[in-house]
Amino acid sequence: MDIPSYASLINRKLIMPSTRKPFVGIDEHFMTQLLMPSLEMIRVDEPWYLQYYPDVRDAIERGLVPGAKSHYCRYGYFEHRMPQRIVIDEPWYLTEYPDVRAAVIEAKSFDTGQDHFERVGYQEGRYPYPNFQLATIAR
Repeated sequence: MDIPSYASLINRKLIMPSTRKPFVGIDEHFMTQLLMPSLEMIRVDEPWYLQYYPDVRDAIERGLVPGAKSHYCRYGYFEHRMPQRIVIDEPWYLTEYPDVRAAVIEAKSFDTGQDHFERVGYQEGRYPYPNFQLATIAR
């Protein structure tokens, strides 16, 4: 694998060092390329994904993407889509996120913590249980 010099990445504007160290801006396409090997390791439950995201099923039927896994790696991850159903630890979730507890218990804006997580919590970056990581495929 060829790794270009840091200076060449800057010259090609693939990365842009910030004056606020240690931050760096990165070209979106370049970042996608860097992440792709890791994204391909994430387990995508294809039947669940296509049922939960009917727009993806429609895109596959129209030939816009070849499959659920491909969609997730190229688009779904960046659109904050879940690759498989993720079951939360309800007591932990409601304790960890007092605002969610209030929305579920007091305001009744959501039926359960699971309902909150599936509708908005995952997109907000909330953890469903301690030390959460997306399930990956075996190597």
